[in-house]
Amino acid sequence: MAIVIGANFGYTVLAAAGIALQCFITGLSVVGARKKYNVAYPDNGGGRFADKLSDADWVAFNNIKRVSDNYSEQVGSVLVMLLAAGMFQPKIAAGFGAVYMLGRFVYGRAYVAKGPAARIYGAPLMGISFMGLIITAVYNAALVTVLA
Repeated sequence: MAIVIGANFGYTVLAAAGIALQCFITGLSVVGARKKYNVAYPDNGGGRFADKLSDADWVAFNNIKRVSDNYSEQVGSVLVMLLAAGMFQPKIAAGFGAVYMLGRFVYGRAYVAKGPAARIYGAPLMGISFMGLIITAVYNAALVTVLA
């Protein structure tokens, strides 16, 4: 059975573009934090420049950096599952992508404002939407291959 990518796949592409843009903007926040806290490259928050920060500034810089790092660590898997799920169920996949972006936004804002414990506010949305993408992709792939 061939997979036909219809016009609705555009929704999936828009969600993927939104996630990519959000990840890029999250990275730009680290650039701003580097300027604000005077942490030059290649210091990642634990080097010579960061050693000169007060404890509060060091925590603030590293919270911003961790939000960006965490996004970078997960974005590849999320985009692959988004595009795979979108080949079968483009609107459902795009919906999960939108929920993921919302979760990412809440996660990042809470983490920067209140520290690592506040991740709990956005993490469930991210986790549920990512699992939804995996289930959608695997279920539909199984339907057209193993169960066909």
